[in-house]
Amino acid sequence: MMSRGRVALALIVAVSAAAGIVSAIERVDGPAAVGVPAARITESLGDVVVLFDVGDVDRAVVEAAFTIAERSGGAAAPGRSGSAGMLRISRNGATIHSAPDGYLIPLVYLALPQSAAAGLTGTDVSSLLATDTVVMNEITARQTGAQVGDVVDVRVLDGPVRSYRVAAIKPHTQLGGSEIVLNTAAVERLGVVEDTRIAVWSIDSRSEADAAIAALGIENRTDTQVSRSWSPPSPDDTLSTARLKDALGEPWYQVTGESTIAMHPTWMAQNLTEGRVLLNAAIPVRARCHRRIVADLQAALAEVAAAGLAAAIDVGNTNTFGGCFNPRYSRLGGFLSRHAYAAALDMNTLSNCQGCVPRMDCGVVRIFRKHGFAWGGNFRRPDGMHFEWVGARRDQIAYPSTYCPNVVNPLTQSQSLEVTGERGREVLVDGADDQHQHVHDH
Repeated sequence: MMSRGRVALALIVAVSAAAGIVSAIERVDGPAAVGVPAARITESLGDVVVLFDVGDVDRAVVEAAFTIAERSGGAAAPGRSGSAGMLRISRNGATIHSAPDGYLIPLVYLALPQSAAAGLTGTDVSSLLATDTVVMNEITARQTGAQVGDVVDVRVLDGPVRSYRVAAIKPHTQLGGSEIVLNTAAVERLGVVEDTRIAVWSIDSRSEADAAIAALGIENRTDTQVSRSWSPPSPDDTLSTARLKDALGEPWYQVTGESTIAMHPTWMAQNLTEGRVLLNAAIPVRARCHRRIVADLQAALAEVAAAGLAAAIDVGNTNTFGGCFNPRYSRLGGFLSRHAYAAALDMNTLSNCQGCVPRMDCGVVRIFRKHGFAWGGNFRRPDGMHFEWVGARRDQIAYPSTYCPNVVNPLTQSQSLEVTGERGREVLVDGADDQHQHVHDH
């Protein structure tokens, strides 16, 4: 008799083959109304493994995922993730939340086949997904004032504008870190037809899944990443878009060309420093950054100087080719770079080219982690110049990082906000709104 997982696997394989999905304004003044509280999850969702590449998922990754599912008693299916541009949210025909006219608000989505949505996000989500509905996470609903029944107008890149009704509001963790979940038919209305990841769920055995991953050697492929829900948090995990907007506010952007964007001048005036400002006298880095992160940058650079590591930072290079604010727009799903938020600082760009072995001094890396920055040196495609604000201490997380692992003091480990537990279902959109954004030339 086939196990529950293998029956599901067979069904998904059949559906995938049949569908061919395996393929390489006005802004309301004042605070938004509080949305309807998220309904709590009513069923237990098990372990998840997610595999993805830089860009669209390729056949080797798809085949590996189905092998992992078969050997661990699970099921597998491809999915699509990306960033849509939200124009507005309306209620009974009246706009209740929007960007200024001509501008967009980033909104990260996860699209799944209907049966996969049930296993990955719960039947209380999948049962509500249709070609014209979405399920929204509670953080985004709180930020925007959205309620069940509201209509969200979105588009992807320069595609058509489509409207979706909010069918439910669910916890951010249940939706895998995405801001909205759709089914595959719904996202195809936006012109999204390529798979970007493949997920394995209903896993009977973590050890069997780990053994299959190791035997396949899939983690050794360049630009391929395997994320497990049971993995511990990494010191260099970045914030999801929803959590970043919660901390720094909602950005407004405008598409100005095939691969260029501009940020709204009012948003810039309210959130960014006035031009490049001096961050430290001893290490005279000048950068235009989000006001919220300036104090943490100043504290990190002050400690770098006090530790005698000032020479490790190439100030001339950083002030010429690095810095914080640089509005960028990735064609890989239309993501805003964290530099568009001015929430990341690039330093020593020449000696830390993207995709190269990072050459940043590990003492500097650990000091920046202490002051609330994740480091790009351990990204799927190493980005050793990149320090991204996360707002929480990261230097006391014990984790086997490839480069610059932390030196953990058990007496102070409790000072970190993320030192225990597992990553959970937020791995469903791993790479969708952080590491994809670093696919650019500095």
